[in-house]
Amino acid sequence: MSLFFTTCIKDDINDSKISIEVSGIEFIPNVFSENGKIIGVDADIAYQAMQNAGINSKFSISNSWQDAYNATLTGLNKALLTVSFTPERAGLFKWAGPTSQGMYGIFEKGRSDFIFPLPIDECKKLPQIAVVRGWLETTSLEELGFTNLVYYNTYNEALAAFMNNEIKYISSDFYHLTSTLPLGYYLENVNAVTRYRTVYYYIAFSKDVSDAVVNKVQGEIEALIKNNTTVSIIQKYIPRMIDNFVAGTIQLFTEYSPPSSYSIGEGTSYDVKGSSIDILNVIMQRAGYANKINLTQWNDGYAIAQYLPNSAIFATARTPEREKKFQWVGPISTNRTFFYTLAGSGLQVQTIEQAKALKSIATPNGWFTHEYLLNNNFKNINATALTSEDAFNQLVNGAVEAVLLPEIDLNWLAETNKIPLSNIKQHLKVMDYNSYIAFSLSTPKNTVQQWQNILDKMKSDGTFATIWNKWHNGVPMPSN
Repeated sequence: MSLFFTTCIKDDINDSKISIEVSGIEFIPNVFSENGKIIGVDADIAYQAMQNAGINSKFSISNSWQDAYNATLTGLNKALLTVSFTPERAGLFKWAGPTSQGMYGIFEKGRSDFIFPLPIDECKKLPQIAVVRGWLETTSLEELGFTNLVYYNTYNEALAAFMNNEIKYISSDFYHLTSTLPLGYYLENVNAVTRYRTVYYYIAFSKDVSDAVVNKVQGEIEALIKNNTTVSIIQKYIPRMIDNFVAGTIQLFTEYSPPSSYSIGEGTSYDVKGSSIDILNVIMQRAGYANKINLTQWNDGYAIAQYLPNSAIFATARTPEREKKFQWVGPISTNRTFFYTLAGSGLQVQTIEQAKALKSIATPNGWFTHEYLLNNNFKNINATALTSEDAFNQLVNGAVEAVLLPEIDLNWLAETNKIPLSNIKQHLKVMDYNSYIAFSLSTPKNTVQQWQNILDKMKSDGTFATIWNKWHNGVPMPSN
């Protein structure tokens, strides 16, 4: 099934006779056919961007993802919709996007006592999970070491088995699942177990397509984002999922780590707050466009910001191990980091040897504190915590003997949980790194420099100090 759009390529693109064959598979709400037309979030955005760029395009639906993928990989003047940008695929195509965002999760039929998100290692112990052979949702689980997967050739087959109670768990893109199920079915019959990967869907062009064409489409996609056309398109298909589904011109990631970043409220009242949030909001305001900020698990955002173009994660401790992995803007915060115990425990941690002799030390998984413990051969690490609050609670509840956390985080958590600081003893300081906004290496250098220039101006005109003192009054500001 195809639609042919005849428009002339504008004069600034030399390939004036080119026509791009754009394909995709049915993947609701991103790409699907209805009443003889190919529509969906990604299809509509791609069509509008190509039309605005003056590029002839022919859209079609393929019955096989692998066939469409291979045709774009080896063909001429081709493009494929809804392709997840990954490090492995980066050099195989030319890219324009993102057109949308996806969230991969594991879902169960019915309700259990699982508290979302269930740690990924616990998910490996679940009964069989339905997956589609060859899809990124599936290969991501395979790379994580899952052996409890049941393979289906198509999504419809996997979904039918799930809905018919032949299998209790399914791996899926969240929006694809909720848009494919009957209205109301998800809320009544399905529960989210965990979220394990955030992806961004792009238009993948065959490598023979000229850079001029790809760059023109990229520019038009960014223009659609800035003028809210993408929001209007998404509203046609997912009226209640706007905040989490709209990709930005820059993808920004942070985690739940008060007072730097945290969330309040739910639904329409949901908001992201914190000292780092305030700093980034001013930077974006002065840069001329404010992207949304994604609050996600640290490991997810940290991985994305190491490969995705135009992406960043914050507030990121600038350690020697991380130096060459990112482009840095900052500093925006400090990370004086100590070992802490309960004051009544009588424990002493005045040396690294004493810290290593403790029964257990909690710290968030994937944090710079976790990296420190691993790099220094600690054998008593408890890194099951996803956030600083999780680690703090493990200390307070007696699950561990000590935590390794930044001073700012510990003080905030004690205050908000109404625990006197006298109940917690600060011990050996082991790190004193500043935190930065860490941009991917593939982000344009002029973007990174623009953000640094704005931040420097905020520091010289007093704006940064005002924000800092609002959140951290009495704590020294980070020095350059």
